[in-house]
Amino acid sequence: MRLRRYYVCMSAFRTPHALLRLARGRAAEILVLVGAGAILACDLLDPTLDARIYAASEHALGSVAWLFHTGLAALFVVLILLFVRLRERSADGALKNAYRGVLRGLAIGAIGVVGVVAFPTDPGWGVVSVPGRLHPMFALLAAGSLLYVGSRLTRPRRVLLHTALFIGAGFVGGFVGGGAGFAERFALAVVGLLLYLGAYRSRTGNSSLSEG
Repeated sequence: MRLRRYYVCMSAFRTPHALLRLARGRAAEILVLVGAGAILACDLLDPTLDARIYAASEHALGSVAWLFHTGLAALFVVLILLFVRLRERSADGALKNAYRGVLRGLAIGAIGVVGVVAFPTDPGWGVVSVPGRLHPMFALLAAGSLLYVGSRLTRPRRVLLHTALFIGAGFVGGFVGGGAGFAERFALAVVGLLLYLGAYRSRTGNSSLSEG
């Protein structure tokens, strides 16, 4: 009953026309590239942090914190745009159930991204402070949600395969780089790729989500 009331309220809410135009266009795909590029650029602009060993989120504590947060802000906007895009399409009763899980994933992913910013990590993989304990939880929440969303929008019946690819990329990164830092970056690269493909396919109408 609560879920039905939620969809009634959301359907009654009128999304601003400018936001709808952005959601229907290529802004989501472009911002995925901007966000991923900004976060990756942190490793180039701040060589004092060894990317092979340390987590990417430790850039939030250094000289390129502004760039790292810019990347996260871009990804946060991507989640909003995709939510608006899919919520508009879910107004069709035939697609409401198909998009319901993805809409929830987008909302959870947005919470995860906010949590990553609000609770910065402790340096050196150490867990000392309360924010440092909460940070990895929100990071896993964000990564897992974005992996699910990207997978569902790209190939809805291959979530398990994409999850295995995510884990495998982490193992490969750890083996190549010799540390947890590269493992994290390789795994997140899979998330970024799926999110980009999912944004593209949901815009062009090639997503077969309704079949999933």
